[in-house]
This record gives sequence, structure tokens and C-alpha cells, in this order.
Amino acid sequence: MDGIEQPQAVAAAEKPKREKQGWVESILIALLLALAIRHFLIQAYKIPSGSMIPTLLIGDQLIASKISYGIRLPFMSTKLAKFATPTRGEIVVFRYPEDPSKDFIKRAIGLPGDRIKIVEGAIFVNDREIERVAVEDTDFNTPGGAIRSRVYRETTESCSYHVQYDRGSYHSFWDLPEQQLGDDEIFVMGDNRDHSNDSRFWGPVKLDLLEGRPLVIHFSWNQEAFGVRWPRLGTGLRCS
Repeated sequence: MDGIEQPQAVAAAEKPKREKQGWVESILIALLLALAIRHFLIQAYKIPSGSMIPTLLIGDQLIASKISYGIRLPFMSTKLAKFATPTRGEIVVFRYPEDPSKDFIKRAIGLPGDRIKIVEGAIFVNDREIERVAVEDTDFNTPGGAIRSRVYRETTESCSYHVQYDRGSYHSFWDLPEQQLGDDEIFVMGDNRDHSNDSRFWGPVKLDLLEGRPLVIHFSWNQEAFGVRWPRLGTGLRCS
């Protein structure tokens, strides 16, 4: 029957088209799922500076929970829902108040409603000094050179962690007049106290700017030694 296409021939011709359409749909669904996970659930961050030494090193890569503090729709600056506020001493990822296109990572020292001040390096929250005990003297290598540091263990009511100050430097005694935080603000500081751009210089962070709660270091690259810092992989970052 010349001029009439058989059903088998039509089905054979349509099969590659259906397979191609199926692959496109699968790829689009995978991309949408990946975007949803990245925006709403978890996200990877890379540490580019030494402001959180000794806790986080340059080249550390970490996974953060993006749903811990609330839900924000794409391209929105305010959250649709808020679930929690950080505990004192917890590490947080947030949008830099002076340039929200940048993500910063610091430690929450003052919580909403707190009064905070610093006197000769001692941090007072609601007139109570945060406990600080010297642990060791050490040198940390950075791209700018070695830093002669004194490491301390700070302890809050819910968290214990290490910070460091330069040895023999007046900058270890930054004074800060007492500040009253608002009901939607936290005060953040880097663990590398003499080398951190934080709330001491540009003020509190609004809760709406919180992006995520760091969970674990999943990779760490030492650029100077050109190798992986294997012992750091899997290091937990939750308050302890």
C-alpha cells in the first residue's frame, strides 16, 4: 500500500523523540531538586579567610543546614517562617549586613535582647563575663605570614570552643562600650579575635540575614602544602 505509513514505522520514528523528551524531563527534574535542596535544605560553603582560626582554616569546606533558622523564598530578603535563633557560642552563616550579596561566617556571642560589652579583651554579656582560659601558645601560618597566637577556651552556658588572640598585641584588648541588642539582632565575632571583621566594627546582625547553621567540615584543602587535610574531614561544627 504505497504512500501509507505503517503504524510500526510511526512508532519506531517516535521512539527516539520520546526517549529524548524523557531525558530532558529527567535532567530538568534533577536540576529543580538540586536547586530546591541548595536553597531550602543544605548548602556548601568555602572558608576564604583566617577570621575563624583556630576553628576553621583557610580552605575548609563545610555543609550548613539552611532550614535551621527559617525558610526564605528565592530572591527574598525576609523569611516566610522562622524556626529558631542561634544558641550562644554557635557558629552561624549570614548575609553580610553591609553587602547582603556576600556570605559571612562567625560565632554568635550576643543573642536578641542581650547587653554586651568588651573590657580589655574580656567579653561581658548581661554583666556576666564569658569564661576564658588560656590553653596554649602557637603559631598559625597564613598567606600574610605566621601569627604568634595564644589559644583560649571560651565557655558559655551552652557551648565550649577555642579562640585565639595575638601574643603581645594591644589589639587583644579592643574595648567596646555596652550595647543593647534588639529583639531581632545577634552580635557575632570571629574566633581569630585580632583578625576578624565582625560586629565590633559594623554592628549586630538581623535575624532575617541568617543563612544557615554549619554542621560538618566535608573537605579541607591546604594550599600551602598542596594537599588535603585528611584529619579535618568529618569534623562536626555543632555547639558542644
